[in-house]
Amino acid sequence: MKVLIAEYAVATDLPGTYAVEGRAMLSILARSFERLGHEVIYPTAGPEVGAGRPIVLEGKSDEHFEDFLAGSGADAGLVIAPDELLPGFLEILEKGTANLGCSPAAARLSADKLACTRRLQEEAVPVVEIADPDDPGTGPFVLKPRFGCGSERMELVDELPEDLGDRIATRFCQGEALSVSLIASGDRVLPLTVNKQLVSVEAGFEYRGGIVPYRSDREEEILKAAKMAARALDLSGYAGIDLVVGDLPRVVDVNPRPTTSIVGIAKVMREELADLILRARFATLPGRVTVEGSCEFRKGELEL
Repeated sequence: MKVLIAEYAVATDLPGTYAVEGRAMLSILARSFERLGHEVIYPTAGPEVGAGRPIVLEGKSDEHFEDFLAGSGADAGLVIAPDELLPGFLEILEKGTANLGCSPAAARLSADKLACTRRLQEEAVPVVEIADPDDPGTGPFVLKPRFGCGSERMELVDELPEDLGDRIATRFCQGEALSVSLIASGDRVLPLTVNKQLVSVEAGFEYRGGIVPYRSDREEEILKAAKMAARALDLSGYAGIDLVVGDLPRVVDVNPRPTTSIVGIAKVMREELADLILRARFATLPGRVTVEGSCEFRKGELEL
């Protein structure tokens, strides 16, 4: 099978940590699909990852990326891109290629943090509480973009500003910053690992790396919340659910695509990521995965 892995940061030459994380994810996935005997292609602005066949785009714009998605000639494809851009890219991919990831509709809902939180609330999934700007009560509060990736432009404040602009406010919840990596297919949700997110609140909720897997005596309720979220949003393929675990495991954010945690998962999980991703689309997922050992990684230590 000819498999396309379209990682936006690599294809459009985004700077800094976007490039570091993007190349790490692309490399891991390309190697996994190749180990299964598939032909792998990926768009790039120039960088190569030592696996798959790089195809240098004529330019670094979104239009060049979209043109490649539309005419790659691949049998199946996986897109990794900023959450607010992902739905449109998936719609283009699906016109001629089997989508190995989330549906455009699920990606669009997940990208809208306000709509996503409300949908999860409707489905009785524990979430961080959205603060009412007209009657916020007492802080502290977390401000974050309604549309955006990870910890981008997040800040902790004691009082809400008069105008939130393009951001939403949630009540700050004390607890551990964890995530669940999973693969979903219809009503079937296969957890891979619970992960510790190494986040610096002092630096403005800066994501610095992770511990995979993270052992917790609350694993059962953490996985239950993540599975509920995946089903409520109709996720498919690989996804990551971010939670803060305090009084309850509360969902903070949903990533409807591969996340940086696969850096650790690829080292501790016996199964091939590519096999699970393909089985979610074309076959049946296994009952469980086998995880051996643990891996701690720092974003700044990922190889370019």
